Formats: sequence, C-alpha cells, structure tokens
Amino acid sequence: MTRRCSFCCVHCYLGDQEYIRKDKHQELDTAAVINLFDVLVASGVLFLTITGGDPMIRPDFVEIYRYAVRSGLLVTVFCNGSLVTDEIVSVFVEYPPRAVEVTLYGASQDTFEAVTQTAGSYAACMKGVERLRQANVRLRLKTMVLTVNQADLAALWQQADEMGVQFRHDCSIIPAVANGDNGNRSNAGATLRDTLRFRLAPEQAAAADLSISKVAEKLRERMCITAPAEPSTKLYRCGAGKSSCHITPYGKMQPCLITLQPSFDITEGKEAFQAAWQSISRLISEQEAGAEFFCNRCKDRPLCTACPSNCAAETGNAEQAADFYCQYAANRKQQITV
Repeated sequence: MTRRCSFCCVHCYLGDQEYIRKDKHQELDTAAVINLFDVLVASGVLFLTITGGDPMIRPDFVEIYRYAVRSGLLVTVFCNGSLVTDEIVSVFVEYPPRAVEVTLYGASQDTFEAVTQTAGSYAACMKGVERLRQANVRLRLKTMVLTVNQADLAALWQQADEMGVQFRHDCSIIPAVANGDNGNRSNAGATLRDTLRFRLAPEQAAAADLSISKVAEKLRERMCITAPAEPSTKLYRCGAGKSSCHITPYGKMQPCLITLQPSFDITEGKEAFQAAWQSISRLISEQEAGAEFFCNRCKDRPLCTACPSNCAAETGNAEQAADFYCQYAANRKQQITV
C-alpha cells in the first residue's frame, strides 16, 4: 500500500523515509487500489496481505481494508502497531482479518526506540497491541533480532506467551534495496548495505534461535529431513511466481518483496494483471540453477534461511550464496548437535 512508515528503523531495507515520503504522490490512489482488488478477485486470488511501510499511515486504510474483506479476500495486515486507532479496531471487529501482525522491536522503551529512532514509538505500539487484544482481533507478534535488541529476545517471547499470542523472530536482515530514487540510501543516509551492520554474526544468530526452546525443537525436526536422491535443478523453490506475487504501492507486479525484476505495470486492468502473472510465472519456473549453484545440493539446506532473492540482494547474483547464510546454517547444525 505504501513504503511510508511512522518509524525510521535502523535496519529497514526500503530506504530513507525522507526520500520515500517524497514519492507519496506516486502511490495508487483509493480508486486505483479498489479497482485492483476487483481484478484480484476476478483473477481467482484468495489470500491478500496488506503491508507497507505501514499501511495504516494512509488515511484511506479503513475504506480499502473494508472493501478487500467485503470482496471475499482473506486479508492479513502487517503494521507497526502505533497507528492502530479505535476506528480501525472497530472495523476489524466488524470485518475480521485473517490476522494482524505487529512487529515488536524491543521489550523496553529504550531498546524499542533505539531500533525505531522514533520518540514515543514504544508506548504507541503497545497501546495499539492492547487495543487489538482487548477487542479479540486475531493478533500475531514478531521481531527482527538485531545487534541492538538481541538481549530482549527471551523477554519478547515471554511477553507474547503471557498474552497468549503467536510469536516468531527472524535474524535475516535484508540489505537496503534500490527502489528508484527513494532506495538510494539507507536510513542512516549512507550506503545501500549499511543495514547489514545491525545483523548478528552467524554464530550469534544461531545461538539466538537455539536459546528459544520452541525454535530449537523445530530446527531439530528439520535436521531429520532427508535430502532427495536427485536435487532440484530449479533456481527458485519457493512460491514466488507460482502461488504468490508482490505488488508495489505504485502498481508494479514483481515475483516477491525482494526480487524486483521482472516487473510489470498492472494498472490497466484484468488483462494487464493476468499477462503480468503469466510472464512472471513462466520466467520464474523456467529458471534453472547453473552448475555452480551449490545450494540445491547442500546438506545444510533444511536449516538454511537463504533464497535466491535475498542472495541476489546481498551479492548481486541470485546463484551466488551469501556467506552469512552458509555460516548461519552451519552454526545452527553445529550448535544443535553439541
């Protein structure tokens, strides 16, 4: 819906909010978004995730969300929690979402706002979370584990457990990606890859995962997965271009949130949407992994979080594995078996 956000998180891959906000006029307007939802439904789409930035920063969020649910789409909303108003909650109660996912960046104000770089963001987020809880809206919580908040991970899991809310964490930070003029700088105003300075070292990331018993148990189960006798020859093994796609705030269809190419304008209606989907689906499915692509043959693959998209974002080549992911998976395996 938008790349604009009320926070300016240190690790955000979308770029500097100052630049992003200048592109506000390029976002699809209310009528264009509603027309797009009609196209989605007519094309057989069932699941829709509304995200950003923070989609609630748009004054037409309620109108757009209500229309999507009324159209029969099963809607999940990703947000930072700080913009959840009583009006939005009342609409969620009347038209229940599949889920609302809120990211918690720390268990204390100091940690939280060290990440968001926004005064008052902690209190605003927790107030929004409490509004959703009190109204019994389907709520999920999550966090990105960074160098500046890793000490809060256990407390965040405990907090979610006490709330009776599903929780997950992620240690894989994505480099800031070039999304036109607004993607030429990170939030620190430095280079594209500066977001990675907030990423844990591979051994720290693995230790963070295994410090949470629920996560450790799932990772042990993954270790038991038997590799196929004949490894896949496909480059993309996820749902991108097969069962899902990403649509930018400016009306471009892309394989996923990270993979920016190929990209097609879908603002001209159903035919444009379906042509774009068919092209992306064909291009993704036809991409064979080269002989040097080791990932499909790697024994640590079940424990690895890498995909061609985030490898391309980090190395510039979808078939070149980033060292972080290789070491991360190897450290998970080593620490599990200790």
